[in-house]
Amino acid sequence: MIKEKAVKILKNRFVCDNCLGRVLAGQLLSGLTNKERGKIIRFYLAFLLDAGEKLEIDLSNFYGIKFRNKKIKVEKPGKCFICKNFFDEKISEIAKKIAEKLKKFEFDSFLIGTIVPDEFLKAEEEIWEAIGIENVESIKSEINRELGKKVKNLVKKKFDKKLPDITVIVDLKNERITLQVRSLYVYGEYKKLKRGFPQAKWICSKCKGKGCVYCKGEGKLYKTSIQEIIEKPLLKVTEAKESAFHGGGREDIDARCLDWRPFVIEIKKPIKRKVNLRKIQAEINKSSKIKVRKLQLVSKDVVRAVKSQKLDKTYLAIVTFKKPIERKKLKELKKLTLEPILQKTPLRVLHRRAKKTRKRVVKKISWEILGKKKLALRITAQSGLYIKELINGDQGRTKPSVAEILGNEVQKIVLDVIKIHRK
Repeated sequence: MIKEKAVKILKNRFVCDNCLGRVLAGQLLSGLTNKERGKIIRFYLAFLLDAGEKLEIDLSNFYGIKFRNKKIKVEKPGKCFICKNFFDEKISEIAKKIAEKLKKFEFDSFLIGTIVPDEFLKAEEEIWEAIGIENVESIKSEINRELGKKVKNLVKKKFDKKLPDITVIVDLKNERITLQVRSLYVYGEYKKLKRGFPQAKWICSKCKGKGCVYCKGEGKLYKTSIQEIIEKPLLKVTEAKESAFHGGGREDIDARCLDWRPFVIEIKKPIKRKVNLRKIQAEINKSSKIKVRKLQLVSKDVVRAVKSQKLDKTYLAIVTFKKPIERKKLKELKKLTLEPILQKTPLRVLHRRAKKTRKRVVKKISWEILGKKKLALRITAQSGLYIKELINGDQGRTKPSVAEILGNEVQKIVLDVIKIHRK
């Protein structure tokens, strides 16, 4: 069976050992390369030919083989019909180029992926149509594996199909090599100790970060953020250029967070992967604006876990009203815990959030009178409840609200997250 197929393949064309072994016996026997399989088949046919059997084969397929009994003139073959001599002439050169590109990176594992030229695939499919696909392996699979072996020997790092530090994409169509560097994910928890800056870097929407009159040339709307304070020492030590911040919820720009909020900061395309997080944590904690703890390297899955947590929170709000507070009405604030709060998307975030009405629960509320027009409210609420709107009513978009129950317009709210309730 293999003999008949081999004759059919080689009748009018030259096919190299790699391609011959792959299309005829790529799934047969272990411990052999396709090149070795192809060589065995080629020599087997040469034995038959030298023994006197008549085989209709392009004789260039036997170049380099010395026949004893047959007087055969064998000419040097042209390019392999399938791979155009890729395995013999190009693969080692490409492996060296990959190793050179990887040289500047700190990594333990890698993976090779290739974009194969259409002419390779069409030639391979033509062979498959002639002999069938039993026991075959695709050329893409062999290139990935054989290139991986050569790179492994050059860089002395392991080949990892599941979670490589770097994935090398070899575009053989356009002769281009690109590296996909796996991000580093650092879990931690932060406290925000001062007001007036956001959780994540706020890129200017007018200039998309380029710098304009609106953002005063900064490219962003706030000078700093929690993300930027945390990323600074991480980007420096990893020699990366950017990060992404994934928080377990967020507080308003003008609010503090006085309990530990979980986050994962993603360091993109790190050149260095080995980091001393104890030193980095100490560096971050020199800031007077935030503190962090429990920094540790984690997997990407932790991002989803952190962002999907629905954690209740307790807030302390110092509220100033337009008119003096009627003390008798304060007891009516307990009504807020009796039924769900209906909130339309707040006016202040309507430009970036979908229009919808959400139901959320106030679990506890207590208060302390601080002055004729000032009240301290302590509110424990379900995740996702907009606290400022619960207090000021947001022009009737939140019902019921503190302002509605007290019949008193809110002039100012100073807000802190004082407890994040872990499950």
